[in-house]
Amino acid sequence: MKAPTVFALTAAAIGLAMPVYAQTPAVPANPSRVQVRTMENVFVTAVASGVQQIAQKIVAAAPGLTTVVSGAPRAHGYAIDGHGWFFDVEVPLLRWNTIDLYVDLQRPMTDMPQRPVSGSRTPVTPVTPVVAEISDTSQLRDEYRKAIRDGLMDAILDFGQVPLKPNEWLSVGVRAADSPIPSMDSNDTVTLVMQITGEDLALFRQTKITRDEAKARIKIKEEQR
Repeated sequence: MKAPTVFALTAAAIGLAMPVYAQTPAVPANPSRVQVRTMENVFVTAVASGVQQIAQKIVAAAPGLTTVVSGAPRAHGYAIDGHGWFFDVEVPLLRWNTIDLYVDLQRPMTDMPQRPVSGSRTPVTPVTPVVAEISDTSQLRDEYRKAIRDGLMDAILDFGQVPLKPNEWLSVGVRAADSPIPSMDSNDTVTLVMQITGEDLALFRQTKITRDEAKARIKIKEEQR
């Protein structure tokens, strides 16, 4: 089965864990824009780092693939009364179709026997094949999703500084860049939602729980369609 390649945000992003509290105060109407902007930039940086990590690996293995990334990372934060904060994060796409085609075109050359040049006993050196690191792109897809997920998780724990009540949520939804309306018929769609409460963030910052414990308390929902 082909591994999913594209991150997309659906309505489940906010609905994963949104408890109703009758007495929950609303999020401040005018929180510091600097705080929100900082969080947006942190998420953009985390995504860009993950993308670069995998893109560099692909280009190093297959120098002919000079352009493997489509789109740019973006993030925008929204205050939601009774819930907390939701950050819509756009993740660039890697050109998996191009990468797959490149790998497929290289395979016959790796399988062909070496033939000596006419009049010589020295075999011809075949065209340099794609190296093992990208011979199976399904593994790279898994690495790509993990790099994005881990980067955003660290960003949530280290820089989640927006105003947040103990029983409110900091939620991050991830979708493909430049794809505001994901195709519901696509088999390559993943919905990634990450959420943590203000209480758990506070406990982590006060060193009352470890980093691993804080990560374990982040709710993660990843849907494959």
